[in-house]
Amino acid sequence: MKKSIFYLAMLMGALFMASCSDDDDGMVDVTPDSTCDDGIMNGDETGVDCGGSMCEPCGDGMTVLGRRTDLFVTNNDNGNISRYSVTGDSLVTLMTTTTAAEGIYFDASADVVYQASRSALQLEAFADVSALMDGDAVTASYTGASDLESPRELAVNGSSFVVADNGSNTFFVYENTGSGFTLTSTVEVPFPVWGITFKGDDLYAVVDTTGDLAVYYDFLSNANNGVLNPSKRVTIEGIVRTHGITYDGTDDVMVLTDIGDAADANTDGGFHIISDFSSKFDALSDGELLPVGMQVRVAGSSTLMGNPIDVAYDSETDAVYVSEIGNGKVLGFTSIGSGGDLSPSFNKDLAMASSIQFSSDETDGSTGDSSEARATRLYATSTANGDVSIYDGSGMLTKTVYTRSDATEGIYYDAFNDAIVQASRSGLALEYYGSFSAVTNLANITADFSGSAELASPREIAVFGNKVVVSSNSENKFYVYEYNGSNFTLLNTFDAGFDTWGITFMGNTLLAVVDNTSDLAIYDNFLTAFTADGAIAPTKRITIDGIVRTHGIDYSEADDVLVMTDIEEASDANTDGGFQITQDFTAKLAAINDGGTLALSDQTRIAGSLTEMGNPIDVAYDHKTQTVFVAEIGNGKVLAFSDALNANGNIAPAVSNDLMSAASIYLYNN
Repeated sequence: MKKSIFYLAMLMGALFMASCSDDDDGMVDVTPDSTCDDGIMNGDETGVDCGGSMCEPCGDGMTVLGRRTDLFVTNNDNGNISRYSVTGDSLVTLMTTTTAAEGIYFDASADVVYQASRSALQLEAFADVSALMDGDAVTASYTGASDLESPRELAVNGSSFVVADNGSNTFFVYENTGSGFTLTSTVEVPFPVWGITFKGDDLYAVVDTTGDLAVYYDFLSNANNGVLNPSKRVTIEGIVRTHGITYDGTDDVMVLTDIGDAADANTDGGFHIISDFSSKFDALSDGELLPVGMQVRVAGSSTLMGNPIDVAYDSETDAVYVSEIGNGKVLGFTSIGSGGDLSPSFNKDLAMASSIQFSSDETDGSTGDSSEARATRLYATSTANGDVSIYDGSGMLTKTVYTRSDATEGIYYDAFNDAIVQASRSGLALEYYGSFSAVTNLANITADFSGSAELASPREIAVFGNKVVVSSNSENKFYVYEYNGSNFTLLNTFDAGFDTWGITFMGNTLLAVVDNTSDLAIYDNFLTAFTADGAIAPTKRITIDGIVRTHGIDYSEADDVLVMTDIEEASDANTDGGFQITQDFTAKLAAINDGGTLALSDQTRIAGSLTEMGNPIDVAYDHKTQTVFVAEIGNGKVLAFSDALNANGNIAPAVSNDLMSAASIYLYNN
């Protein structure tokens, strides 16, 4: 009898050792003991990592196997680091000497956790994390210099550490030597910064105080001291003010948080999930809108989100984790589906929770690939025949397509639907041509559908999301349409109260030239502020010094550059034209009151006999190459002026293409 008991004990021991062997893959499903029915562990016990699995003691001494699912969270209340095991329902608090921190990264292979200290204003590295117990006081193994001013987020690519600092809107770039941090560059960012994340070698950055997202392609290769403009900046529809960001390359998912109104820290927060992110973001041209219909939004009173400051994602379970600073919570959401007002499945109290990172053996390092889908194409119309001419980024003609219109003015390329939208001056309606990339050179195409023939004299169109604004100048009106791939629906007709011509969007602000003058009209929140037909007044109207009569206009979100053309005397269609460039336009516009003037000294002007401009009717700006393209209707040209931000005066175009009655141009620049 004793021998049987001995063999039984040996067998049980062998089974226990097998459950924690290095051969376990961490994915075994073991039903917890009844005393562990809340997951794997209770209370604040610490787990034991077993070769990528987690073999953890329950309250009754039994052991249960599960994934390693760690949430590392910083806070601005005491600076301690909280390590939650999601599957283990455990918490280990590491007591640091920092009193506030924001920015966290755990390197499981090195067993080191890094954070950006807001009190010491430096990066800190804490080694041998897995051996630390709850409540242990930890001292940094090494730190960086106290270079920082107001660190908000940390992004890591190999040994390169990037800190987003919103004190001076700067990216601090460090090299981690394994025993210290060396500051390699200080990148000045031309917008308010907060959350950052890497996707391959591309750095994505939220634009604080807005719902915008910016990307820096091949960031580390271009991260030099000084100002660095983003490669592209777009608007994420539905977000009021974004803060947190994370990307997962396994699922190709981007998640962004929305803190809503900063004055409401408790009730109006949420997050957006963008699946198939690469194809959606890559399709967008600079300054465009990612429609809310291509996202999933989670928000509402049940979510407990008021100020979700950061976010993390687990691709194994499609779970989203949020550090909620307003309500002092660490929240997790599963079974998200189509979103909505969801209750969190994971809910832990943590005062002033700030940055968060999810770490597991399955998801660590899943930063995905850099974007390679970068294209520049210029689309041009003509009032002589209605043809569409397409040029590459260098300004060379690649193909011409014949449409059923006899004259067009106003054109846009919709990359999501591979379609051209143009305003027909002969048909007095909007036209939609789908499957456009497959159209061959010199082909004749018919519109898939058209709007009603209600336009009097279309001169330009501006598109934001699925809204199309048409400037019609014989009646001086703005027509606002919505389109869905099968029809155009007229939403509003507005009386501008001045002579209209060129229009363009700057985010959701509409910029409109005032024809027969040198003035510019600005309509803030154009698509939401104006909902009733009839006369509307601009938010403000300013004079552009140096211009005689303006027609064409374009704005670049990436470079914050405004370009406007000057046709001067309409009677001289061949020699007296030009264009003017305003850099740092946002700040300069904000400094000018209604009725004020943008001084010529704040601009640069290109004009003169060498330019071949007499009546530059439209303009487009390429922020990648700082090239200005001009539709010159007087001389029948499409012109390109290279290195335009450093050019001035009477200069010859780098490219001069003949195009009879060249009218509107649109630059697709993703």
